[in-house]
Amino acid sequence: MMLAVSCGASAFYAGCAEGVTDFVPDAGSAGPPVPRVVDAEAARPDAEARDGSAGDANAPDGNAPDGNAPDGSVLDAGGLDAAAVDASPPPVIDGVVGAGEYGLHVNGQNQQVSSSPGNTWFMTWNDTSLFVAVTAANIDEGVVLYLDQAPLLPGNGGVNADGSITGVAYDTTKIAVPFRADFVAYVKSSYQEHRSADGANGWSLPITTGLVVQGKGDVREIAIPWAMIPAARRPSSFSWLGYVTSASGFVYGQMPTDNAGGNVGLGASYGAFYKVANTTPGAGTKPFETKLSL
Repeated sequence: MMLAVSCGASAFYAGCAEGVTDFVPDAGSAGPPVPRVVDAEAARPDAEARDGSAGDANAPDGNAPDGNAPDGSVLDAGGLDAAAVDASPPPVIDGVVGAGEYGLHVNGQNQQVSSSPGNTWFMTWNDTSLFVAVTAANIDEGVVLYLDQAPLLPGNGGVNADGSITGVAYDTTKIAVPFRADFVAYVKSSYQEHRSADGANGWSLPITTGLVVQGKGDVREIAIPWAMIPAARRPSSFSWLGYVTSASGFVYGQMPTDNAGGNVGLGASYGAFYKVANTTPGAGTKPFETKLSL
């Protein structure tokens, strides 16, 4: 049995451009489970109370938003128990980022504000998928994300069989990647694709289905099933970087912010990236915790 994905005005799934409407396997089908694409209003009547209660943004459990949990533990900026957020359900891919939905919504933890005013990235994962959200970015423009499923030291060491250090040209932007990337994704409202390193410092042909994407306003959420990366499973560690590009090649929202923005052209050399040394869900390294550079 397959789960159909609709393509409404308030939600987008890039596979619809190719007429794909039923790629997500359910529990009775072969393949790993992936997040459901749902209607934002039906799934989250109160965007700050994901359990259906009438909670507020600072007190999802109904307690007074005093900055401390009832047991005295510290709450994060969204009023969530910092020790418990990683045990929360995975994000709902609906184009809305709720309080604590990605874990600790604190810079350097599960979120990071970019150099673009108001532009923020969020990231978390579980055993089946990597979840990414980008806010204050035009959803008709492309988010580009590179990932190395087996980081080396230095990041761009090794050989071509370990991954590609040459990026893919997207919207007249192309970067030299500071690590041996195994996977790249490019996502906007009308299109999605992902590629794998080809072992010769290049890339495979694009695959235009497989990711789960929803956008609403200037917020997009992306779920990348680990089955889509070459390892076909959650890696024990990974490195990554990302940016947003306009159709004319203007880069903004770059992560990490040390990397160049603006019209970087086809010869930009990016030197900064994040490394997740331990991907154990709920106990590993935070996605924005460790920044490295060449």
